Amino acid sequence: MKYSAERVVLVSLLLVLASGLAVHGALCVVADDASAKISEAGVALRRAFAAVLEAEGAGANVSGLVVELGLAGENLTFAQNAYGSGDFVEAVARADRCVVLASEVAGEASGLKSSALAGAKDAEWRLLAFSGVGVLVFLLVLVLAWAAFRRSYSRRLLGMRPEVGSDVEA
Repeated sequence: MKYSAERVVLVSLLLVLASGLAVHGALCVVADDASAKISEAGVALRRAFAAVLEAEGAGANVSGLVVELGLAGENLTFAQNAYGSGDFVEAVARADRCVVLASEVAGEASGLKSSALAGAKDAEWRLLAFSGVGVLVFLLVLVLAWAAFRRSYSRRLLGMRPEVGSDVEA
């Protein structure tokens, strides 16, 4: 089988164009994937921030989580920058890292919130118990003071003698 030069050139040109369209289609899919991953990372970061804020409101120490939130935010920023520069593979990788970090932070924040609430409940019961004991001690001291005063006052009153009046007119 003989191929003419024109036919080989034509088939080669069609293959080059087809591969160019396939690469462009693949890049569009990667760009769309990167955009979706970056959006997902933003949502995950907002949820993690809300979880940390709730844990802080419950009285938990969230200083370590704030550092991890910062790392997740940096990864999201790098993903957005990579997406803007056309490096979609790096954008997806950074967005995935942001999602992982944000999920870890949200889980830790939830645990810290639970333990802070449990600690607050324990502190409330201790305060209630100490207040009850304090009231009982105060009432006991008050009753003892009243009994001592009553005994002292009764002795003084019983020890008094009536005074006879001397300025009676005759």
